[in-house]
Amino acid sequence: MYHEGELEAQQRAGERHMAERNGKAMANQIIPGAINFIERQAFFIISTRNNKGELFVSALSGEEGFLKVTSFVTIEINTNLVNSNPADPFWSNIVEQAKTGLLFIEPATRRRFRVNGTIEQENDLLRIVVDQAYPNCPKFIQQRQVLKTGKPGYERPEERGTVLPPDLHEMIRTADTFFVASASNKGDMDASHRGGAPGFVSIQQDGSLLIPDYKGNSLFNTFGNFITNPKAGLLFIDFEKHRTLQLTGSVEILWDHEDAQSISGGTGRYWMFFPAEWILLENLKGFDWNFMEYSPFNP
Repeated sequence: MYHEGELEAQQRAGERHMAERNGKAMANQIIPGAINFIERQAFFIISTRNNKGELFVSALSGEEGFLKVTSFVTIEINTNLVNSNPADPFWSNIVEQAKTGLLFIEPATRRRFRVNGTIEQENDLLRIVVDQAYPNCPKFIQQRQVLKTGKPGYERPEERGTVLPPDLHEMIRTADTFFVASASNKGDMDASHRGGAPGFVSIQQDGSLLIPDYKGNSLFNTFGNFITNPKAGLLFIDFEKHRTLQLTGSVEILWDHEDAQSISGGTGRYWMFFPAEWILLENLKGFDWNFMEYSPFNP
C-alpha cells in the first residue's frame, strides 16, 4: 500500500501506527459516496510531468458535465467543455507522460477527494484510469464560495521566467492556499493541497520558499514522494485577479527546523522549494471566489 519513501517518512515522524489506521480509507476504486461529489465540481486540481521530469500542477475548470465518473475505476473529462487557459502546460505534458494525480476540492464545504492514476486519450475525451482513490480530512482548507459568472475568454499571453519578480513574491507571501505536485521514483503522481494563514509560505533571500508541514493524515504521500524523488510543482491561485502561478523545481526536507514563531504548528517539519521556472497565466476566469473564513486548524 505504501512505497518505501512513505514508510520512511511515517517512521521518521513517529506516525507509522496512525498511517496504518488512516490508510484503510485508501482503495483502488472510487467509493460510491464520492461520485456525485466529483461530478458536481466546477474545477479540480491535476498534476502532470514532462519528458524532462519536471512536475507541474494545474487547475482545470469547465462547464457542467465536463466531469463524468463512468465507472468505479474511470473518470472522463470532456475537453470540449473545459474552460481553462489552453496555454497551461497540462496539455503538452499529457502527450509526453500519462501518469497523473487529481484532487477534487470544494472550498465551501471543505471536502476533498484524491485520485491517482493514468490518462488515456480518445478523441475529445480524457479518461483517468484509477490506481488509488481516497478522501482527505478538511484541515487547513480556507472556506470560499465558488460562484460561476459565465464562460471565460483568455486574452493576456503567458508570462514565464526563472527568477520570480517582486509582484509574484507578493502573490506568494499573501497566499493562504497552494497546491503541490509530487511523484515517486517509479513515476506515480500525486496532487495535494496546502493551506494556512497568509504568510505561512516565506521567500528566502536566495529565492527559495520555506514551507511548514502541518500535522495531517499521517500518510505522508507528499513527503514520501519527496524522499524518493525531490522534484515538485506548485500552484498558487490569485482569486481576485483570476491568475495562476505555476512553479516547477526541487525540494529539500527539513525534519527538525522549529523556529521561535512555531509556524509549523509544533511538528518542527518544513520543506524548502527551489524554483527552476515559473509560469503566470490568466486563468480560472468565469468564477467569483467569495472568501468566507480561514480554517480553524491554521496555526
